[in-house]
Amino acid sequence: MLSTEAGAPRRPVITAWSAVSPFGLGRESFELGVSTGRTTAQRPDTGVWGVVADPVAHLVPDFEVRQVLGRAGTRGLDRATGLVVTAVRELLRHAPDIVDDSGLTTAVVLGTTAGSAQGYADVTRASLEGRRPQDVPPVALPNMAMNRAASASAIFHGLRGPNSTLAAGRVSGLLALEQGRRMLAQHRADRVVVGATEEYSQARSWLEHHRRRACDEAAALGEGSAVLLLERPDGIGAERTVLAEVLAVTSCVDADGDPVAVLRSCLSAVLDAAGASSADVWAAMPSSCGGTPETGEVRLLEDMFGTEAVSRPAIGSLIGDTSAAASVFQIAALLSTAQHAAVGDRGPDGDRLALVSAVDPDGAVACALLRLPSSGR
Repeated sequence: MLSTEAGAPRRPVITAWSAVSPFGLGRESFELGVSTGRTTAQRPDTGVWGVVADPVAHLVPDFEVRQVLGRAGTRGLDRATGLVVTAVRELLRHAPDIVDDSGLTTAVVLGTTAGSAQGYADVTRASLEGRRPQDVPPVALPNMAMNRAASASAIFHGLRGPNSTLAAGRVSGLLALEQGRRMLAQHRADRVVVGATEEYSQARSWLEHHRRRACDEAAALGEGSAVLLLERPDGIGAERTVLAEVLAVTSCVDADGDPVAVLRSCLSAVLDAAGASSADVWAAMPSSCGGTPETGEVRLLEDMFGTEAVSRPAIGSLIGDTSAAASVFQIAALLSTAQHAAVGDRGPDGDRLALVSAVDPDGAVACALLRLPSSGR
């Protein structure tokens, strides 16, 4: 079990965020989509995606990597990488100063499922169809590296601090948040771009189709990338304010086939680490996407925090199952929702506590507790 220290005197804060989602490019599109509750499901065009297993999917509209990012340095970039490079570009519009020192003190920590499934499939197919096994397009080989998206994002935008990739399925984003917290605590960086990415592709469509249980088939796949800027509270840029304080992050592994019991233990641990109680929690965001024991997860959160706390926007129902990116999208939805919540809907000190949980079908469980200050934005 990994957890933050309850007595940590200088907890990290989120000061900016952005997203590339089925709502469109950038934070503004995401906020508008969440506030209106607009669904993004569409039928995949077989002329673009080939034959896929999904009747509908949640796709980033009109996203072609070289059209969005330009032709320089983008030849061969897979879709997962293009999504996160674009999300970091959008983040830099809100925090341009993080590259003032040539990016030397800005780290990148990215969550992923396993890199690009389509990248693996393309290289494997080329090896089988070529005259010799090694006759594969050299430009496609980097897309087989799990850290392709994180390293390409750093190179593309000149972020030269530590660079890490974490692959843990649906909990990847929360583990990336914890890794970013540790980097700041150990002074390995002054700020960390924390995020996650997930692409839609023919390869992912069929992999998920064969992996999922029959009861999960109704959950449509989604794609996108969301990124957060994590900083120490004493190093915030002049143009930014605290949007959220990261109180604690905890993760566990379900070894006994009872993810709900493990999640209960994880939730108790994160509350203890932050010195909070269940009554303090204003919002609790479950995984809200297919492939997880969602009913049990939601029921547990309602049990511990009340139905009203769990009634905040279920982002998975709007943008689909974004897998590795889901938990960062959950945090983005919380930050967006908090801006429009009623002023009276706060704790006694004006702040609100928000909890994000994530359960992966392979057994990983994680949760994070955030404080949303009344003066944020």
